[in-house]
Amino acid sequence: MKKFYALLACLILIAAASFGASAFAAINSALPDSIPGKADTADRYMDKGAALTGKKDYAGALTEFDKVIELYPDFAPAHYDKGIALSALGRDADAVKEYDKAIELDPNDPKPYNNKGSALGRLGRLREALVSFERAIQLKPDYANAYYNKYVALKSLGKKREARAALEMARKLGEGK
Repeated sequence: MKKFYALLACLILIAAASFGASAFAAINSALPDSIPGKADTADRYMDKGAALTGKKDYAGALTEFDKVIELYPDFAPAHYDKGIALSALGRDADAVKEYDKAIELDPNDPKPYNNKGSALGRLGRLREALVSFERAIQLKPDYANAYYNKYVALKSLGKKREARAALEMARKLGEGK
């Protein structure tokens, strides 16, 4: 079996040298997850992206999350984290696309809805932002941050009474933690 993996690795390197990195990515993504190293490599990229995000090196983090997506295009957390990096770089329209992809892949995770709403709010698309915050709250009724973001959007729309209610809920939920 080791000879098989060695031969396969040689073929991948030859393809990459002959046809460029995109051929390497296509071959690598077609490999089963049981191939040693593929999942570990993606984990390392995710960890490095998270560390770079923590250091506020969002451009570097973006590069790492792109590497994960190249290996695993259907890995929702990589799209979510890429959206965070894009938003931090002021690229909210691109971030919305990544949050949408994360939502498509994992529609029951409230975090991409909340972050999508924040990005939409910064783009001035407040009504759409409210829809995202509402969905995040539906999925996680104790999501204090989503209630707070809903408050900000409602306040910006001049809906003071509704905004106050959202803020009170955010405070109530925040105190319980």
